[in-house]
Parts: sequence; structure tokens; C-alpha cells
Amino acid sequence: MKYIKICKKFSTALLLGALLTGCGGSSSGGDNQSSSSKNGNGSGLSTDGTSLVSGQQSSSNSVNGNQNDKDKSDMGSFQTKAPAKDVTSSDSAMFIAEGDHGVEVVKIGYNDRIDYDLVSTITGINASRVFLSDDQTTLYVENKEGYINVIDIQDVKHPRKVKLLTKDALQSDTTTANGVYEFKPAKENGLIVYDISNPSHKERVATYKEHPVYDLVLVDRDTKALVATKTEGIALLDISDPQHITFKNSYPLEGETTGLSVNKLSGLLFVANGDRGVKVFNLNIFLDELR
Repeated sequence: MKYIKICKKFSTALLLGALLTGCGGSSSGGDNQSSSSKNGNGSGLSTDGTSLVSGQQSSSNSVNGNQNDKDKSDMGSFQTKAPAKDVTSSDSAMFIAEGDHGVEVVKIGYNDRIDYDLVSTITGINASRVFLSDDQTTLYVENKEGYINVIDIQDVKHPRKVKLLTKDALQSDTTTANGVYEFKPAKENGLIVYDISNPSHKERVATYKEHPVYDLVLVDRDTKALVATKTEGIALLDISDPQHITFKNSYPLEGETTGLSVNKLSGLLFVANGDRGVKVFNLNIFLDELR
């Protein structure tokens, strides 16, 4: 088992030294319509001021620590076997969509450190998107044609393909907590907002076109959204008035940024960053830097 420690004694400025010396002293699918989530479950744990460091190197997933003293939210990255297109995380595992390489399944655990180990790979799917069921027992993998592969992940070491669904059988995970609005990424066409308060009449009420939107996660009690813009890094949007979305700030990233996942158990933001793998941020600090 490999591991990344969450070392609360070290500031980000000491991360490189920590990498070298270590820390002394981080619903099941239905036939017709299923719910999905990329936001993780579990109670939130404060990770303010922590840093990710590698305890030892992995042949399949290496961790590069952040060496930028000015950016305290950047906690390092996981290397992937192929470019990371999307990512989602449960209480105990991370699932990374990697195109024709399929989906990497990485076992993780959160205590005073993050344990991680590549435990399986789901092959035979050109994976572009990944979502979890609410109970974290089912993984939905969207292929490049838009069909949804339903995967039983009760045993993450032996994921089992169950069936194939059409895309309209999967509800969006980007719905506000009050169930009134749904946000649909439209890639280069921006973000589409629907009023879904009337289940029998889904009404399109707004379109945001200032940035491309390939993925998004809702934060700050659904008043803001972090969006993956592909070539422009991550943007922070104010969605407190969903019919009049405004841009707040952005965080540039090299490479392509196409997937986001918030893990509430650890307070971490995972970012699918193309051939740079999966970047890891402390969510609270990241938001503070953008506000």
C-alpha cells in the first residue's frame, strides 16, 4: 500500500523537504432513471494548512508535491497511465476516466494520511465521464458515444459490468439542493440552466457563454460553482441567481482541465488535468484564494 500523508505540521513551503524526509511529528442504478454524484459523501473534515506528501513511490501512481510557496491550496498530483479526462471519488476510492485506457480504480483512505493503491482497471470502455450513485455502490461510465456503462463497484478490486443505458436515463448530479435548478455543462457552448421545479416540464431559463464548461461542482451551499474550462483552467462562477450567472475569478492550469470532483470526507478537490494526471487541492483554501 502506497500513501500520501496529510501532514498538519508542515506548511506548503516545507512540502519539498517533506517529500524527501517524510512527516515527523488526508444509489444503485435503475433501469430507467438513476441519480448520480461527483461530490462525495461523508462529514467534512477540515484540512486547512495541510500538505500532501508521498511516503514512497508507486510504479503506477507517483505523487508530485507542490513546490509553489505562494499557492497553499495546491497539494500535489497523481500520475495516471493515460490522460485524465474525468474523475470522481467515494469515501474509499477514486475513479479516473482515461479514454480508451478505460477507468483506473484507486483505493484511498482518509485519516492522518491518504492511503492510495491502484487496485483495478475497467477496460473495454472509451471512458469520457464518470459518476457515482448516491450509495457509492455503482459507477456510471459514459463512453465517447454518450452511452452509460453501469458498473457494480461493491468490490472495487473486481468491478463488474452490469448493463448499458442511454444517456437520458441518468439524472444530472449538478442539481441545487432545493431541487429547483439543474446545471448542464455544454462544453464550448458554456453552461445551460434549467428550472426543474415542475418535474413534468423542464424549462431552460438561462445560458452562460463567457467560458467553456466541461464539468462543474457546486460549492458554498449551491451559491457558487467551480467549472472545468478545458484550456483555461478552473473558473469560479456566482450562481446565487441561476438565471443571471456571473464570473468571479479563475485559476489557470497548464494542460486540459475537463473533470472535477469534491470529496467532502477529506475536504479535497480532485481535478482531471489531462496528461498531467489528477491534481489535488485543499478545497477551502482554494475557494479562499478565488473569492
